[in-house]
Amino acid sequence: MEELGPFRVKSDGKTLKNNRYSWNYAANVLFLKSPAGVGFSYSNRTSDYDTSDNRKTIRNNYIFLVNWLERFSEYKKRDFYVGGESYAGHYVPQIAHTILHNNKNANKTIINLKGIMVYASILPLSIIFLLYYFPLVYIIV
Repeated sequence: MEELGPFRVKSDGKTLKNNRYSWNYAANVLFLKSPAGVGFSYSNRTSDYDTSDNRKTIRNNYIFLVNWLERFSEYKKRDFYVGGESYAGHYVPQIAHTILHNNKNANKTIINLKGIMVYASILPLSIIFLLYYFPLVYIIV
């Protein structure tokens, strides 16, 4: 909320004021915290707190995004970017791949993915090597 959101916390620590530099003046931002149990995310089922299964996390994120776009269909045709920081450096490329793969299999655009952004990422050495030696591969840092 403090970095991008429409509000700032006042100095009293209890009330909010409008953030005139908020991203929502230029774009719509959907925050998705995952897997369950990370940050402020939660679940009613303790089985959802297994954070060691990246494939399950990606599958859940994809299902959420498709359902969210069905519920709020006015956003369906808009350009869609996936971004994240830290460990999301693993999730962002995986969810992008899942989106593109499912778009191709369905022979239609389910999610209108236009790009990805990764910041301060925890990336495997193989990806860092690839980015160093092949600068035409871009991840925004």
